[in-house]
Order: sequence, then C-alpha cells, then structure tokens
Amino acid sequence: MEQQNQKSAMDEEECQVCRITYSIYSNFPPMPSAMALNAETGEWFPFDRLKSYSNGYDMAEALGYAWACHCRGRSRNRFDQRFTLTDSGGNALPNTYYTAELPSGALVHGITDLQGRTKRYQTHGARSIHVFIGHREA
Repeated sequence: MEQQNQKSAMDEEECQVCRITYSIYSNFPPMPSAMALNAETGEWFPFDRLKSYSNGYDMAEALGYAWACHCRGRSRNRFDQRFTLTDSGGNALPNTYYTAELPSGALVHGITDLQGRTKRYQTHGARSIHVFIGHREA
C-alpha cells in the first residue's frame, strides 16, 4: 500500500502518536456508513472524515486523544486535565452546565458529557482550576 505524506502545520518533527495515527487512518479504504468515536467527548462522527485530515494530529484530535501528542507545542511543564462532576453519592452528572474558573481568572462555561466529564483544560505548570455547577458570572 502506498504511504501518504503528512502535511505538518508546523516544521517540527512529528511525534510517534501523530505519525502512527496518520499511518493507520490515511490508508483506510472509503467506508461511507462507518462511524468513529471521539474517546474524550463520547460523540460519534463519520469515519471517512478522518481521511480528510492532512496530518496525524488532526486525526488524533478528532478521535479524542490529541492530548497525548508530544510535538504540538507540548512542553514538559504543560498540564492537561478534565474533571468528572458527581453528586454526593458519587453518581456522574451527565449533561450538566458548569463553569470553570481558569488560573487567569477567566470563566469558561460548558456542559458535561454523558459520563459527567468536563472538557480538557491545559495550564503551564501546576495551577488550580475551580469548577462550579451551573453558570457563574464574573
């Protein structure tokens, strides 16, 4: 099978995660009725969309594991975290509105996924992120 070349958005060398992801999905045959799962959000999307991406990072992002990439500006001092919101009994709170207060003081609103998880938040260095149930204003 002919190997396609990745078009990198950056001039840096691609990490193993991006290279392997691209080498796997760029050579798949068309599958118009197949669906793929974003492991981070739990959302399904058309599998053929993966072939439309020109690099492994974009594919990994669509599949929900781009946080494992080591070539896109990821420094050793970068932290990447998401939170699971639960009730007092430990049960996940799916589709729940929340507000995250970032280290900068910015408030970011979101809705948890089906497992009660927030989106991922990245910081440079160990920093506190406060998460509140409901929408909070500054």
